[in-house]
Amino acid sequence: MEVDSKPMRRLREKTGVENLWLYVLAELAKGDCYPYALRRAVLEDFGVDAGKVVFYVVTGKLEAEGFIEGYYRDRRKYYRITERGRRLLKEGIAYLRTLADRLERVSEGGAARCEG
Repeated sequence: MEVDSKPMRRLREKTGVENLWLYVLAELAKGDCYPYALRRAVLEDFGVDAGKVVFYVVTGKLEAEGFIEGYYRDRRKYYRITERGRRLLKEGIAYLRTLADRLERVSEGGAARCEG
C-alpha cells in the first residue's frame, strides 16, 4: 500500500536518515551495541539505510550530549543508552504518536475549516 511519490519519498527521508538518532536510541534501549552493528540493526528493524560513517557521527553527537555513553570492549567502541537518552527516546516516540493521532483525527472528521 506504499505510494511511490515525491512527497512520500521526502517523508521517509525526513523521518529516516535525518532523524537517525531516534532509531539509534531505540536499538540501544534493547542493549549495548557498536556503530557498525547498529547500522545493520536499524536497517533490519526500521528499513532505514544510512552510510557507515553516519552512525559514527550520530553516536558521537549523542555521546557528547549525554544521551549515550561509550566504552571499549574487544577493540570496539560500544555504546549504552543513559537515563537521559531513555527520556529523550520516550519524548520522541510520544511526539510522533501525538502527531499521528492528530493527523488521523483531523483528516477523519469534523467540519471543514478551510471553506471560504
